[in-house]
Amino acid sequence: MRVAHINVVSGLSTGRIAAGICESLQDAGHAALLCYARGEIPEAIPSYRIGSRLDTLAHAALSRAFDCAGFLSNRATKTLVHQLSLYKPDVVHLHNLHGYYLNLPVLMEYLGEADIPVVWTLHDCWLFTGHCAHYAMARCERFRAGCHHCPNKREYPASWGLDRSKQNWLKKREILTALDNLTLVAPSEWLAGEAQKSFLNKFPVRVLPSGIDLNAFRPVGEGDVQAVIDRYGLRRHGGKPIILSAASAWRAAKGINDLMKLQDILGGEAVVVAVGLTPRQMEYLPPEMIGVPMIYGQDTLRALYTAADICISLSYEESQGLTLIEALACGTQVVCYDQTALPEIVTEDTGLAVPAGSVQAAADACRELLENPKDPAACLARARAYDCDAQFAQYLQLYDELMGREVQVHGGLGPQAPQ
Repeated sequence: MRVAHINVVSGLSTGRIAAGICESLQDAGHAALLCYARGEIPEAIPSYRIGSRLDTLAHAALSRAFDCAGFLSNRATKTLVHQLSLYKPDVVHLHNLHGYYLNLPVLMEYLGEADIPVVWTLHDCWLFTGHCAHYAMARCERFRAGCHHCPNKREYPASWGLDRSKQNWLKKREILTALDNLTLVAPSEWLAGEAQKSFLNKFPVRVLPSGIDLNAFRPVGEGDVQAVIDRYGLRRHGGKPIILSAASAWRAAKGINDLMKLQDILGGEAVVVAVGLTPRQMEYLPPEMIGVPMIYGQDTLRALYTAADICISLSYEESQGLTLIEALACGTQVVCYDQTALPEIVTEDTGLAVPAGSVQAAADACRELLENPKDPAACLARARAYDCDAQFAQYLQLYDELMGREVQVHGGLGPQAPQ
């Protein structure tokens, strides 16, 4: 079996997922090709880099003016199609096609004509909207009947000029519904449900949560914990409990403003630590709050998770919520808003979900967990439901089914709470 993966990045974020599936394919004796636009060059996986930095910059600049992300990079996409024709994949697995590097109509035309089974993992909502990757915070549901007058026009992929959300939505509906051999995969029940509300509802949907490497995320020893505490000054406020939140890119929808409010409400009871901030963002934190810049090493990140008393996500828009799973794998209890996919992760044995937008409820939940903490063993057990090796194996099983044209809609979706 020969499987080609296409994703915007390699080596981080969704690129780790694509690379992990490729490695699982190779371990099982199959062939894999990872096509990507940016990031690290995979060492152990045959790869093809799509386009150039100049092409990406031009795509981004024109998208900022004309709201046409995903409809440029014509030449780069035709070259990719040529490479795929030479590779002759049995299955094409798509991930994030947004990111200013690919022409959606050109690629879909090739896939339709070649009649290749296509798996498309939805890491966000961009595929079925006319512009945005997320819409929950804006409380917009225009995608169901036809996008227009986008309230998220200036959110990624931002347009500071035209609003072409209506035209983009109509074009996506036209080219995507023309496919006959597409299977969607969502990392959460929530995202699968959103896709089924859209023009993609003709296609079967599987829920396969994105997994994490349980060897990379695990509790660490006291020495490693103390080292990270000293490095970032986490005990500088007198040894107060640590409430940690991590993100790869902080913005209002990720809850940075709510985190600052949380620190104000908790006052001297605990210290809130936000991981992944830019230097400029750290300038605006309350004096009691601690900001940590972006961390690329998993050793440091797992030590921070282990050091924390609680890991919290006050995000309004999550397709799954991997930071909570990573924290659970380090034995740390969690708190989140009950919006989008986050509450699917949290069980009564591992943490609490509170009404979205209620920072006071989040503060009360933190106080409750600090007074009556959850058993770390239950957190570790919950994390094992998201073992990446098990999730990758399910993708290989899906490929086998597609090769035999035995696709079924998955009914009992997502990992269940441990018994």
